[in-house]
Amino acid sequence: MRFRTLLPFLLTSLITVALLWLTQIPLGVEGEWSWDRIPFTAAETIAGWIISGILFAVYLLLALTGLSRMPYCRRYEPAVWLTGLTLAGVFWSLHLQDSPAEEYGLSKAAFVLYYKGSSGYFTQAQSEISDTSQFLSEYETKMEQGDVLHEGTHPPGLPLFYLALIRLCDNYPGLQSFLLENQSASFQEAADVIAGMTSNSEHPLTPRDRAVLWLATLITLTFSALTVVPLYLLAREFSSRAISWQVVVFWPLVPAALIFQPKSDALYPVIALLFLYLFVTACRRNSLLYAFLAGVLIWAGLFLTLAFLPVGVCAVCFSLLQHLSGLTGSTASPPSWKAFVLISFSGLTGFCLPILILSTGFDLNLPRVWYLNFQNHAGFYEEYARTYWKWLLLNPLEISLALGLPVSWVIFRSICSRKFFSADQETPPALKPLIFSCCLVLVLLWLSGKNMGEAARLWLIFLPWFLLMTIPYWQAIHENQARAMNQADSFLKMQAVWIVALTAQAVVCVATVSRITGFHFPPA
Repeated sequence: MRFRTLLPFLLTSLITVALLWLTQIPLGVEGEWSWDRIPFTAAETIAGWIISGILFAVYLLLALTGLSRMPYCRRYEPAVWLTGLTLAGVFWSLHLQDSPAEEYGLSKAAFVLYYKGSSGYFTQAQSEISDTSQFLSEYETKMEQGDVLHEGTHPPGLPLFYLALIRLCDNYPGLQSFLLENQSASFQEAADVIAGMTSNSEHPLTPRDRAVLWLATLITLTFSALTVVPLYLLAREFSSRAISWQVVVFWPLVPAALIFQPKSDALYPVIALLFLYLFVTACRRNSLLYAFLAGVLIWAGLFLTLAFLPVGVCAVCFSLLQHLSGLTGSTASPPSWKAFVLISFSGLTGFCLPILILSTGFDLNLPRVWYLNFQNHAGFYEEYARTYWKWLLLNPLEISLALGLPVSWVIFRSICSRKFFSADQETPPALKPLIFSCCLVLVLLWLSGKNMGEAARLWLIFLPWFLLMTIPYWQAIHENQARAMNQADSFLKMQAVWIVALTAQAVVCVATVSRITGFHFPPA
């Protein structure tokens, strides 16, 4: 491997470490919003780094072994490797999150999910929902009150999610006992603090509540790790098993996916990517069933948050660009318009059916709730002023750090290469409409100024798209190796660039997660 190939990964790692650890440059716009740095405590931090190094060595071994097997896998063997990758992602996430000291470890989960200032959906389910039907029928009126924070800007899905967890723990005492007995020590300490502070309140923290908060933490963390499954499936539509594996292995190393646990934002990537996979597959294979399921899934996403709206726009752009292949330079023959109409109708049916059920069965006008949510969100910037041009300049850097600068460099190389825009390249033509669609939606979001302050968290749902953009880079390396046909090169030598990129990304991930917190905590 040439030094000039290694150099960008070395520099991106050093720049990240220097920016976060050797400077006090504000990570945001002073007076408007900025991310806080975690204070350095030598004993906990250094010990955490050492264990992180050992865990990454095991993770890298798993990644390399899986990669070596990909060309020879039987049909269902990738599912086994993806299961192993998901479990490895869970353990990696649990360790990195519990490495920082005091309230910055896993103890943050209890504070984040319990207190209304950082979330509020658990509190809403615990104290405000006595009857589900009444809650839904009155939800539109509640949104008309104009709250510009969590409750007023979200549909009813998240409170109902926590209500389901509360009833699950109520109905299954054995599950509740298991959750209470298997909480991390730091989480238990945080729950004790909350219990002490709420002991004389109307709704004190109960053992059931502790179990629910821990269960929500584990579900969010597991769903975040499961993102590798739809990411692999979608990448597999456009590349080989080996390249798809090379792409997905980076997801557990994306800093933002760990920093913002267990906020609901970490739940969204797997749902959004599964929808995109179903829709893209429906368009490419003319599958009405996949289109219907995609419609149901995008409704489920929008029942949780309006952040899924750009995901739906991306899917629409992809389907249109497939029929306008000249705009992307694609040489593939477009599908018929008849198939396009049928796929669209099936997807709309899956999307509209749950809306009609909620309207007739629960008297919930969901489209109007979405409109009110959007209106309330716009009111946020009237109450909390932001400077548009400052965030316009800062957001690309914020997203690059949230994703990891080594991965950002690979994306830059992929998108800016002449080969990507040439008509005779070997990259599957259908990949171009998908990448163009993702880029178009992301640019429009960036220019809209909808994320002036927390883009790293609010864009978490879109971060897997960036990993899909790295496919051309890894594909180009595979093609160069195939042309060289040097059988003397060992497997490790052939994967040297990928190994270096993974290692650099792991360094950046550890340096970022152990230094940056995405939350502000009440005093203990």
